[in-house]
Amino acid sequence: MKLASQIQSSIEILDQILLRHKPLPIAMKDWASNNRYAGVRDRATIINILNAALRQKISSSYVMDSEDARAIIIGSLIREFQFKISTLSKLFNNEKYAPKSLSENEFELLSSAKNRLSNANIFVKNDVPESTIDEYQRTFGDTLDAQLSFMSGMPDLDIRVNALKSNLDKVELALKKFHPIRTVCSPFGMRVKSGGLEYKFPNLEKTLSYAKGQIEIQNEGSQISAILSGAGPGMQVLDYCAGHGGKAAILSMLMKNSGQLYLNDIDQSRLINVPSRMKRLGVKNYQIINYQDSKNKLAQFFDIVFLDAPCSGSGTWRRKPDLKWKFNQEKLDNNLQDQKLILSEAKHAVKIGGKLIYVTCSLFDSENDQQIRNFLQNEKGFRLVNYQKQWPFGIKNMPTNAKNKHTETLLLSPMTNNTDGFFVAILERLE
Repeated sequence: MKLASQIQSSIEILDQILLRHKPLPIAMKDWASNNRYAGVRDRATIINILNAALRQKISSSYVMDSEDARAIIIGSLIREFQFKISTLSKLFNNEKYAPKSLSENEFELLSSAKNRLSNANIFVKNDVPESTIDEYQRTFGDTLDAQLSFMSGMPDLDIRVNALKSNLDKVELALKKFHPIRTVCSPFGMRVKSGGLEYKFPNLEKTLSYAKGQIEIQNEGSQISAILSGAGPGMQVLDYCAGHGGKAAILSMLMKNSGQLYLNDIDQSRLINVPSRMKRLGVKNYQIINYQDSKNKLAQFFDIVFLDAPCSGSGTWRRKPDLKWKFNQEKLDNNLQDQKLILSEAKHAVKIGGKLIYVTCSLFDSENDQQIRNFLQNEKGFRLVNYQKQWPFGIKNMPTNAKNKHTETLLLSPMTNNTDGFFVAILERLE
């Protein structure tokens, strides 16, 4: 496919996403099934165009004075991929399979785009739901504009090297054709840099390294949150919201496959594929439980309770941009109630001197620091531990706090850390 036809296909797919509220993966799957001639590179380019369009949906609509798919695609090509108007004019040429030619009005709007956008509201310029600005303001303060602007760019792809089966040097050699670089803070992390319109991330799940369990696809922020748990050999650890077992796998690695790792999730169906994942990774010190059935027996039993709480996912919106346009206050309120309930339940499992690790992939103060402040007001038997004291001595660089005010909790952000957004609070049980 030529670029012009890839752009036209992107417009058609985005139209389905906007009008029929189709999730991006489903819309893309439907298109691919009807266009089997399209190759891997075609699909990669189209996905890149669509993700950019969704990341920058509001700003592109504002610049082009329209909310239709064509306008959003045009705006994102100009903004994210730095297309010149002359280049767009050649691609939008009304030929077969190509988009219709640019109108006189579109030319005029594109010519004044930069000036018009500079005068737009902050949520428009930075492509976030208007209702989230107060949350972001409480989190970032004076750095708000800079932090938000960074969230609309293309993210990189992070890898975790599984120390149970390999090491950085061996994996780096095995994956050298993908040009991985080592991450700044995680001693197990490697990164494949993103690279423009036609860039296709390597399918690392098809590599021998993945098949042998030597690597996982895992954002450095997720790795850092697990490292901050303080999990180590011989401990009793509970992953309270284990999901598909991604964090549990790194916790076991930190435990060097000793001690006991318990996996729980309120939705037990999420755990179905955990055994096959753990087998591939060489994880042996785990067991799947239903905490509610065993909570009396497991009261004050664990050295560490790791709580990766359900949340808005706002820290991952540049990677999953369609999710941010589905956000609303009702969903946030439900998350806040769930987090409060889970904290109140999970606390009982922590032994005296043990730690409760509260983690979200959110950048919202209400889901993070405010939730922890509320918890500590009601739970006098817990204290907050400064994340800097928990970071293992001599293990690469300590992560930098992205919040406007330095506190004992840690926030990672795309701008500050080049990771997804992650929040970590470390709570120690005193009595």
